[in-house]
Amino acid sequence: MKTVTGRVYCAKPISLSKAATLLSGFVSSENGASQDVSAYLRRSSGAFTELKSFHREIKSKETKLRSNKKRKSDGERTSNKKRKSKEIDA
Repeated sequence: MKTVTGRVYCAKPISLSKAATLLSGFVSSENGASQDVSAYLRRSSGAFTELKSFHREIKSKETKLRSNKKRKSDGERTSNKKRKSKEIDA
């Protein structure tokens, strides 16, 4: 197995989405990697893409839960206002 060397050009953190996009672009380009390394890169890229999709799915579900809770609490406030107005009228 050949030795791989490289340099870190930037240590600034990036988002998962950006990392998945960069890795996908690298995999799809002609990088001169061996078949084994190319297979590893394809699997890694697929895993990043799947993780990105999973994160989006989780965020979507959390957003829906928050909006449902907000609607419920808004509905309870409206019900309380109606009850109070009925009590005042009575």
